[in-house]
Amino acid sequence: KYNRFDLAGYVVLGSTGEGIMMSEKEGLDAIEAVAATAAEGRIVIAGTGAASTHETVAFANKAAAAGAHYGLVVTPFYYKAQMTAQVLETYFRTVADQAKIPIIMYTVPKFTGLDLPLQTVLALADHPNIAGLKDSSGNLSYVSEVLKACPPAFSLLQGHGSLLLSALVLGAKGGILALSNMAPAETVEIFRLAQAGKYEEARNIQRRVLTVNQRIVGGYGIPGIKCAMDLLEYQGGHPCPPLQPATQDVRESIKKLLAEAQLLK
Repeated sequence: KYNRFDLAGYVVLGSTGEGIMMSEKEGLDAIEAVAATAAEGRIVIAGTGAASTHETVAFANKAAAAGAHYGLVVTPFYYKAQMTAQVLETYFRTVADQAKIPIIMYTVPKFTGLDLPLQTVLALADHPNIAGLKDSSGNLSYVSEVLKACPPAFSLLQGHGSLLLSALVLGAKGGILALSNMAPAETVEIFRLAQAGKYEEARNIQRRVLTVNQRIVGGYGIPGIKCAMDLLEYQGGHPCPPLQPATQDVRESIKKLLAEAQLLK
């Protein structure tokens, strides 16, 4: 169903894809399924970050064999106090040196409780096997600083659906968005209009889907996103335990939000 839309590709085992919940076998099966069903020419990105450098490299290379074109590597976050800018730089550099596919650094403080320092990003921006950064910090000032200081070949991908247009205007190359699971046509159109300089039209769409992103993605989380996908006939299914499916009250609220955003007819 998603192949009908002009998406650049798919991410499997990201935050929305519950990658952290899956065993290695489940993850590799998921990558193979996405690679096998993606439309020709679509990019397949796999979440490959783990707590240790060794495991991150090992899984990135298994993901490559399963059909992934890029590895999305989240900041290791368990031992936060020791995750200094230098330690994170060493981690990402080592992973990039040894991975058989290019990696995309991933910062998502909402889930990790850890920021990726700007100095770390800048130190790695010219690494030949680091393609860019997925930024889900929600901090446009940070986005601006990254785009200002990094070389043109370095791709910043916006991870916060409410900020897609703002990041594109600043120079982001695209987005990896939970919102696109529910509004693929709309997010693609925001990107297309922004590339064409039609900012007012893009703003209108961004505003229309804003509450969906804020309330469903930001509020109800994975169970809410999966419920919305079910309502839109994308088959979100049940979340991985201990997450629980959306309640009936939440389901009715999500249905109303989707209708107000003109996503549910």
